[in-house]
Amino acid sequence: MTRHEIDRTQIPQPDTPRPFQFPPFIRSEIKNGLKIITATKSNLPLVNVLLYINASPLDDQRGAEGELNLLAQLLLEGSKNFTGKQIADQFERLGAQYNSHVAWNGFFVEINVLKEHLVSAFSLMSEVVQNAILPDKEFDRLRDEIMVDRLQVLDLAGRLANEHLFRQLFAEHRYALPIEGNEESLPQIRLRNLRRFYLDHLPSRSASLIFTGDISPEEAFAVSKNYFGEWDAKIIRTEVSDDFFPSINPPIVLVHKPDAAQTEIRLGQFLPERKHPDFYKIKLTNEILGGYFLSRLNLNLREKNGFTYSIHSNLIYRPAIGILTIGAAIQNEYVAPAITEIFNEIERLRSENVNDEELQNARGYLTGVFPNAFETIDQISDALANIITFDLPDDYYRTFREKLAEISIEDIRQTAANYLQPDEMQVVLVGDREKILKQLESKFDVLVLDVKGNPIES
Repeated sequence: MTRHEIDRTQIPQPDTPRPFQFPPFIRSEIKNGLKIITATKSNLPLVNVLLYINASPLDDQRGAEGELNLLAQLLLEGSKNFTGKQIADQFERLGAQYNSHVAWNGFFVEINVLKEHLVSAFSLMSEVVQNAILPDKEFDRLRDEIMVDRLQVLDLAGRLANEHLFRQLFAEHRYALPIEGNEESLPQIRLRNLRRFYLDHLPSRSASLIFTGDISPEEAFAVSKNYFGEWDAKIIRTEVSDDFFPSINPPIVLVHKPDAAQTEIRLGQFLPERKHPDFYKIKLTNEILGGYFLSRLNLNLREKNGFTYSIHSNLIYRPAIGILTIGAAIQNEYVAPAITEIFNEIERLRSENVNDEELQNARGYLTGVFPNAFETIDQISDALANIITFDLPDDYYRTFREKLAEISIEDIRQTAANYLQPDEMQVVLVGDREKILKQLESKFDVLVLDVKGNPIES
């Protein structure tokens, strides 16, 4: 074999991970309690500013889910001094990227701008946050757009599968519904309630300004004090209920989607919250199970059996809870065997030690791709927001690789035995019941629903 030829039958060996240090950051606070975090990174004349506010869809009123998502979108549609078009035009002239959005872990307003335009863009950002008017016309338009998107979801098997899985896992909790709400809740949202929340609640939540890029802590403090010094940023945090109770041996939920060419499969179960001390062990265990191409699930269901093109397991973290999900699109004739093989791999991981090569490959992959998550200043800002929202130690990103290096083969088996719970796993399928129900009923207890979640007689 010449030096230009590649032996494609052999998996390339991982190289030594490239050195990486998460940027140091400085904390400060202005008089009104608004916290400031600054990570100076001066290789480019760019600054990212991320305002984090401790508000989320968990603040939505029951029956009007989607309120906070709509509020975040409305924030940019007009203020006391500027119309929505003027706001957009000014940001565009400054060359600034900007957005306002809500996630399960917080309410965010963000700008990304050249250092020379920072003060102008930050001034406009403060205007949007403190003087929004939430115009009636834009409220109707945005809500209608979300309603149209919700109708489209009914045709998207993957999104349907994800949503029905969380509906089964969380039952009556807010986590059961999407961030944007659904067809029933959106018409119940009232603009007066959004305005009341904006005026009475949004300023009173614990908030932080995160600056990343070509800016010093002193500059970040000065501009924050100048434009947010009078904002009523009280230190109030909302508490999240942690009373999540898994179902034991729940039936498989089959969401009937007529004429579906394949079946979307999802499995899910609860895990400890993000700041749990076993997080690193859970992270590496998940990688071995289904987190990357050489995972057990992918090697079994894709490479060995040909049931699917790809299968992955993921860790999802929301305030007070973690969730393990497994997802794939399965050929219709192999749905029942695929479910069986997934559970077989989980049980094998719980009862048998992995070999050293498996452990090293998974750890090497996580270690190698870790720096990719912090290549841009907005990624670094998001990482700092995670430290705030999940109450992580300041050295979390600096010690991540070290923590992974400490995990042993026995740790993996014990972690799988402790936290992978097959009898608590909810299985959701989205597919054509005429093509898959018969093979399922011979092995599993099955509940058949329509796409909106209503029971169907089998």
